[in-house]
Amino acid sequence: MESVQVTPPIFISALQSIRDARAASDFVFTEVPAPKTLAPYAAALSLASKQTEDENPLIHGRLVILYDPQGQEAWQGDFRLVMMLHAQTDQEMASDPVIKRVAWDWLHEALDATGADASLLTGTVTVESSESFGSLRSMGEQAYLEVRASWSPGSANLGPQIEAWAQLAQLCSGKEPTSQLVPIRDLSHS
Repeated sequence: MESVQVTPPIFISALQSIRDARAASDFVFTEVPAPKTLAPYAAALSLASKQTEDENPLIHGRLVILYDPQGQEAWQGDFRLVMMLHAQTDQEMASDPVIKRVAWDWLHEALDATGADASLLTGTVTVESSESFGSLRSMGEQAYLEVRASWSPGSANLGPQIEAWAQLAQLCSGKEPTSQLVPIRDLSHS
């Protein structure tokens, strides 16, 4: 007889803490499949801006929540968050020689502003700029900012972590965080 794996209550509680996290109403959050090989328990969310260009969101991202009841030495705990944000931006921002450092600082500021307790923060910032030619000339110049990061949350209350991710998305788009925040559960669709 096969044993049924019971989801640990702390992981369920962590996922439930996300529902009341608050974000700007400019975004839609969707539960998406999580990788199955990184930890015994995982969940993932996608974020997409409602503002689009050619039906593609100007900002999109993914956040993966990993949980290992045995803990992992590299995480120095039981939980690890892994996120990616990809934001279309303007050429001026993309050509700023310090934008990579600034974007990384935005992540730190967002985590601090939401009260997210995060340790072992690591990641990369990439700037991409392209110009189209020939029959693609109508696309003009395009610039993108991508932030990839992972960190260990200080508790199973993941609401502040999700709020920081949403704030970072807004900052990468060149917009200041809005005060019109609503619970993520009201911005979700499956």
